[in-house]
Amino acid sequence: MNTGTAAIYLAQVRSELSDLPPEELEDVLQDVSGHLSEVAGEFGAEPTIGQLQDRLGTPRQYADELRTAAGYPARTGPVGQSHKDRLDAGWNALRWGLIAATVGPFFVAVAIFAWSRRQTSLFGLLGFGVLFAAAFLGVVALRGNDPRVVLDTPQGTRGARAIRGWIDQIPPNIRHELVTIGQPIWWVARGMIGAGGFFALFGAPAVTVVGAFAGAAVSIWIGRRTQQDGRWLWYVVPLNVVAAVAVPAFLAAAYMGTSFGFLNNYQARHGSSAYNPPDNGLRLNGVTVTNIYPFDAQGKQVDVRLYDQDGNPIDLDRQDCAATYGDGQRGGTSNQFPQAVIVPDENGVVTDSENCKDTTKAPFAPPPAPATSPTPTVKPTPTPTEPGSKLTVKPTR
Repeated sequence: MNTGTAAIYLAQVRSELSDLPPEELEDVLQDVSGHLSEVAGEFGAEPTIGQLQDRLGTPRQYADELRTAAGYPARTGPVGQSHKDRLDAGWNALRWGLIAATVGPFFVAVAIFAWSRRQTSLFGLLGFGVLFAAAFLGVVALRGNDPRVVLDTPQGTRGARAIRGWIDQIPPNIRHELVTIGQPIWWVARGMIGAGGFFALFGAPAVTVVGAFAGAAVSIWIGRRTQQDGRWLWYVVPLNVVAAVAVPAFLAAAYMGTSFGFLNNYQARHGSSAYNPPDNGLRLNGVTVTNIYPFDAQGKQVDVRLYDQDGNPIDLDRQDCAATYGDGQRGGTSNQFPQAVIVPDENGVVTDSENCKDTTKAPFAPPPAPATSPTPTVKPTPTPTEPGSKLTVKPTR
């Protein structure tokens, strides 16, 4: 059985021969697998992709040799297409793929940042719109060619060589684990985080859990589908970039005890035990108090100074002309109420400091004085006396 780089090389050869009938393809690949095992054994340790290509040629060259030896026709693009047209198609497809993998995820990342700041943003919709539109145009640009036509372009060749160089820097045992274990784990993680986060916007907890498992199943199916049809890469690679940004951000937010905007909406809808400290200042029924207008029992506005139960002044930010247009030394707070506020002009604005005026008058009609209870009257009541004594009066209420 081939593992690591040999398995990767075999998968690439399979892709190059994918136009053969399935039965014949499996017979050819069985022979290729045995040959790869023998070649890999010659190196003593697991060879790199570059070493295999130096020994056997690129997967396309190796597949072409197999076609010639077995008498299969050479694989070509659409009928009548020249080599230049084939290269143009590869470059156009590669260019749209790069746009889908960079511009789309950039706007999605901006949307994630906006949600983390508890702000709504349309960048997410814009990002996914650019992503899928560019991916679709990339598939169309292939013009019926095999997706690996992008590797025939100079840009694709340089990119593939650089990626192979990075892969070769990874120890063989780790590469094997990444292919056999890491890839399925990534499929599950990106599906659960993506679908779970989406359904958390709208559904109950049970719907979110079910959606996360459904997303994992869909993600695995897409991963398998991509191995069979390379055109899916135009969609999957940009989505992988988005997931590479969203998954760590989501896990970091959960670890730090914070939450993104969509989780805040979810908590507000379904309730949460998390403590959110109130904003600074005075609040009444959830509304910020900016001034206080005291009135006495007769409904007359009075000036007072307010303190709490511990003798601390209950002060608010000053809003008068001196605090607004002063030199910065007359601002601060005050616990004397009502506080002076700026009087707006006829247009409801204050244009400059020279025309600024203050007022402490309440901006509403004074409340009516509360009704007072009548003064109790005294009624005389006779008290029994002895004969010859004077009559006394005892007041009663």
